[in-house]
Amino acid sequence: MAPTRGVTAKEADRMSQAWRLLEREGVDVWIDVTALGGGAAHEVRRALAQGEVAGARMGAPRGRSADAIRQACDSLLPLYRRSGGSQGLVSVQPAELTAKGAEPSESGAGGAPGAEGTPGAAPGAGPGSWVARARALREEIGRPNLVVRIPVQAADPATLRALFALGIPVEVCRVRSPRQYGQAATALVAALDRPRPVPGDPSGTPVAPVTLVSFISFDLTGLDQRVDARLDLIGSDEAKALRGRAGLAAARLAHRVHEMTFSSARWGALAAAGAPEPKQLWVADAPTPRRSAHYVQELVTEGTATAMTPAAAHALADAGVVAGDRVWRQYADAERTLKFLDWFDISVEAVAAEGATARGGTVLPSPRAAWPAPPVTLAVPAPAAAPAMVP
Repeated sequence: MAPTRGVTAKEADRMSQAWRLLEREGVDVWIDVTALGGGAAHEVRRALAQGEVAGARMGAPRGRSADAIRQACDSLLPLYRRSGGSQGLVSVQPAELTAKGAEPSESGAGGAPGAEGTPGAAPGAGPGSWVARARALREEIGRPNLVVRIPVQAADPATLRALFALGIPVEVCRVRSPRQYGQAATALVAALDRPRPVPGDPSGTPVAPVTLVSFISFDLTGLDQRVDARLDLIGSDEAKALRGRAGLAAARLAHRVHEMTFSSARWGALAAAGAPEPKQLWVADAPTPRRSAHYVQELVTEGTATAMTPAAAHALADAGVVAGDRVWRQYADAERTLKFLDWFDISVEAVAAEGATARGGTVLPSPRAAWPAPPVTLAVPAPAAAPAMVP
C-alpha cells in the first residue's frame, strides 16, 4: 500500500468533521498504517494535523521502520501524557511474528485469506518466546506509549501476566469470533486479577491489580473473506445474499460478550481497585477503502475504538455521515445472520479456528461444494435504516 495522496484543506476539514462525529459517539479514532512501512510516521503526523487521533497501529520494525515507530510514538506522546496513558498509543507487532520475515496484513486483506503468520506456523512461538519478543521490541523502540500486539492464540493468562509484570501494554489481535473474543477477555481478566508483590519487599505484600491499558482487536475482514469464499462455493442466490455479513454479525455479538464479561462482579471488584477496562478495537482493514468505511459506520458504539487506514478515512470523510449507535440494537439481527450461515453448514467459530491453523493462505472449503436451495427463502435482514455504503 503506497502512502496516500496529499489532501486539500477542504478534504482535511471533512475528515476532521467525520472523526469528530465518531468522537461525539464515544468512539476513539485510530489510524492504521501497518502497510505503509517508512511512510507510516508521516501519515500519523498528517492524521494528527487533521484531527485528534487516539492511537496508531503500525507494522513490525524492520530497518528504518523502527525510526518511523519512534517518530509516531513521539508525535502521540503529548496526548498520551494528557490522557494519563489511555490514549496516544502506538500498537506494534514484534518482527518475529511471521515465519519467513514477511509482514502480511493481519486480516489478509489484499491477499490470500489466512496468509498471516500464526503461533502455530511460526517457529519458537511459545509463551516465553512471546514475552522475550515483546521485551526486545520495547527495548528497541524505547517509548512509554508503545503497545505490543500478540495474537489471541498466544494470549493465555500466564503470557499476559508476564507482559503486564514488565509494564508492557497489550493488544490481543486476530480475534474473529465471539468465542475467541470471550477467550481473550477472560484471559485478560485473569491476568489483571492476580496481585503483584511490591518490588524489593521481601514479605511479598500484594498490591492492587495492574493498571496498564489493554485492547482486544476484532478482525472483520479476515472473517468475511473466509466465510465469503465458502458462500461462493455454494453459489446459490440465498448464499450470495449473506456475503459480507459475517464479520459485522460476529463483531456485534463479540461486543455483547464484552459487555457481559466486564459487567460481572469479578470485574467490578477489579475496576474498583483501579484496573482499566480493556477496550474493544475494531480493525477496519477491508480490501477497498469504501468497505472499510462501511465497517466503521456500522460499528459505532460508545466505549470502543476503530482503526482505519488513511484511505478508509478519506472514504469516511466523503460519506460524511455517522448515524449513531449501530451495535446495541443489532444483536438479534446478528444472531439471525449466524443462524442462516449455520444452515449452510458454515460455523463462524469453526472458520475463525481454521484461520488460525491454515497454512500458505489456503482457504479451507465448505464440506459440501454444492447445496440445494433451502426449503424456504431466507429473508436476510437488512440493517436498520442508515446511510450504508456500497463496497
